[in-house]
Amino acid sequence: ASATSICSGTSVTFTATPTNGGTPTYQWKLNGTNVGTGGTTYTNAALANGDQVTCVMTSTATCATPTTATSTPVTMTVNTTVTPSVAVSATATSICSGTSVTFTATPTNGGTPTYQWKRNGTNVGTGSTYTNAALANGDIITCVMTSTASCASPTTATSTPITMSVSTPVTPSVAVAASATSICS
Repeated sequence: ASATSICSGTSVTFTATPTNGGTPTYQWKLNGTNVGTGGTTYTNAALANGDQVTCVMTSTATCATPTTATSTPVTMTVNTTVTPSVAVSATATSICSGTSVTFTATPTNGGTPTYQWKRNGTNVGTGSTYTNAALANGDIITCVMTSTASCASPTTATSTPITMSVSTPVTPSVAVAASATSICS
């Protein structure tokens, strides 16, 4: 087999290499049960953790004693597929224009992830955080995480979009009016 540690659902091909086989025949076994016959290869895409694959070769070589040989078992390590996800939090989502906001990515099944931040669908930054002090009303922030976790499927995950509510700053003022400005004492 090309690999004995795989993700669940991975197709694995086992290949027999005979020594003193003449023109041999083969009987493949999965956990001791016959599964494939005749060919030098056996393929399985439904292996489970701990499965053992062996091959019994029957030799046609002259003077082969015994005429059958059993391979050393190949024990499979099958890892469960995981689904990556990324959650994003913001220091604030309702702000006055010019306020700096930091967005933080929290990965699940990320391994050692990489991040691509997007503002309205356009790439704007990488890293586990993204900070912007020039957000506009209605801006949509998302983060696409690429997972390095073993058996991650799919390998990328996109966060739930955060829509920013940005208000224009106003300058407060007060006016005072009097009922009369000229009075008698």
